[in-house]
Amino acid sequence: MKYKAIIFDCDGVLVDSESITMNVFIELFSAYGVEMSYDYAIKTLTGKAFDQIVEYVEEEYQITLNEDFEKQFRQKTFEAFKNDIQPIDGIKEVVSQLKIPFAVASNGPMSKMELNLKTTGLYPYFEGNMFSAYDLQAWKPDPKVFVTTAQHLGMQPSDCVVIEDSMSGVVAAQNGGFDVMVYVGHQEEEKYTSKGIKVFKDMKELLILID
Repeated sequence: MKYKAIIFDCDGVLVDSESITMNVFIELFSAYGVEMSYDYAIKTLTGKAFDQIVEYVEEEYQITLNEDFEKQFRQKTFEAFKNDIQPIDGIKEVVSQLKIPFAVASNGPMSKMELNLKTTGLYPYFEGNMFSAYDLQAWKPDPKVFVTTAQHLGMQPSDCVVIEDSMSGVVAAQNGGFDVMVYVGHQEEEKYTSKGIKVFKDMKELLILID
C-alpha cells in the first residue's frame, strides 16, 4: 500500500454539496444587486471559507452584506442539505472497502459536516475522525486542519494522501507536506494537471490509485 492513511475533504469529495451552496449564495447575493452566474460562482468561490467568500464579494462588487447574512446563509443551506444533499457517487463503496485509517478535514463548520454526513449515511464511517477549520480558526490554504488530522491518526504528513476538490485545499495539503489528489468530478482537469497535480474523475478509481 502506497499510503498509511487518507484524509478526505468533505464538500465535493464526500458529499455533493457545492451546487446547493453556490445556488444559495447566488440567491442571497441577488438581493444586493449582484448578478452572479452558477459557472462563475463555482469557478471563483469553490474551496473558499465563508469569510473569504464574503470578503471577496464585498470587495469585488463594492457592497456591504448585512450582519445577519451568515445566519441567513446557514439557515437556507441547512434546509436545502436536509432535502437535497447526496453522497458523491461511489464514495460509500470506497470507504467501506478501505483497509487503512481515514478521516475528514473540512473548511466548513462541524455542524454542517455532521448534518451532511448523517443525511447521506456516511457519518458512521467518520465518527470520531472529523476535523473542522472552524474549531482550529485556521482555514485552507493554511495546512493546520490537515496536520491536526494526521496527528490524530498517529501519522506524519508523508504517510498520508489528501483527497481534495479545490485549489485552496491542494495548496493547504502541499503546504503541510502531504501528497494530494483531486477528485475533479465535473470540473475542468487542466487547472490541476497543468500544475502537475494528479486528478481522477471516478471516485472508485481511488482504490486503485492508493494501492
